[in-house]
Amino acid sequence: MYTITKTTIHRLTTEFVEIDSEQYVEINGQQIKLDVPKHSVSYINSVSGRERLLYDQPVNIIKAVLLIWGDEPTIEEEEIPETDDQEEEINPET
Repeated sequence: MYTITKTTIHRLTTEFVEIDSEQYVEINGQQIKLDVPKHSVSYINSVSGRERLLYDQPVNIIKAVLLIWGDEPTIEEEEIPETDDQEEEINPET
């Protein structure tokens, strides 16, 4: 008896992908779906979304997604401006 993860592409556009994973157990050659919630994850076609996809997913899923996404990201990520982490001093005497 061993556990199998089946990963499927739920939705795929040039801008994002939704991927579902379900757990099965194989007993005597038969696959039986485990009664656990389906795991779903989304990635956007940005630099960081592509990095997460490459880190998280199996090669066959990555290849299928990149076939539709192409070589370049289609979504630009907004840069978060750096801020000073200066807090106002609290003066207990005032």
